[in-house]
Amino acid sequence: MTEQEQKNQQQIKVRYNETSALFASQFIVNTSAEDVTINFSSGPIGDPATGETILPIHTRMAMTREGARRLHSVLSNILGISENKGKIPANAQAKLPDIKQ
Repeated sequence: MTEQEQKNQQQIKVRYNETSALFASQFIVNTSAEDVTINFSSGPIGDPATGETILPIHTRMAMTREGARRLHSVLSNILGISENKGKIPANAQAKLPDIKQ
């Protein structure tokens, strides 16, 4: 990153209102002309009453198509890590402030 690009970057602080995470191994994607919605699930379960297999959705995330393109770009960079021997690219890493103790 050039010095000019660094000057143009805005510093953003991240605050997690909720720190728990839900595991998702399955997902369903719904799209329209304006947005993309991803439905996340931990995996299928059997319904003992009907014998059917059900995919319970625990989280839904909706975004614009441009937001989905940015997510795709970030995930592509992250998933390319195995080719880079486990190193996370600098532009994909969070910039954490130095904490003085």
